[in-house]
Amino acid sequence: MTRFGPFVLLTALLVCAPFLETQAQQNAGKTELRGWLLDEGCGGGRARGGLYTGTNPICAKKCVREGQKTVLLDPDKKRVLTIENPDVAMENMGDYVEVSGDLNEQAETLRIDSLKLLEKGRAICGKPAKKNVVPAKAATS
Repeated sequence: MTRFGPFVLLTALLVCAPFLETQAQQNAGKTELRGWLLDEGCGGGRARGGLYTGTNPICAKKCVREGQKTVLLDPDKKRVLTIENPDVAMENMGDYVEVSGDLNEQAETLRIDSLKLLEKGRAICGKPAKKNVVPAKAATS
């Protein structure tokens, strides 16, 4: 039996090597990120202005339904990632989430495998409230 030992070992390595390589390729792009799920218009605009925070979830959902792309604002690395499978994220538009998926850093895209809600987005108005200003009395001459 000792003459067959190296043969068996070599055969096992040849048979298992493709499976190990496939598994390594599948895990190569997997990553976990935390960020805000938003529409490209508002989220991208905020990022260009240096803000990596949430926006109004109601508006974000509306904009995505009207054709805007879904993005993840990554506040840690200050980047905007386009979501390749936006249907997975629609329910959590405007929310702060943790996602796991395939990240393509060159294309700046993310395919979500799993999603976990961390903080519910708040519906706030983008414009500050007007202050009640008392009109100045006209000067009399």
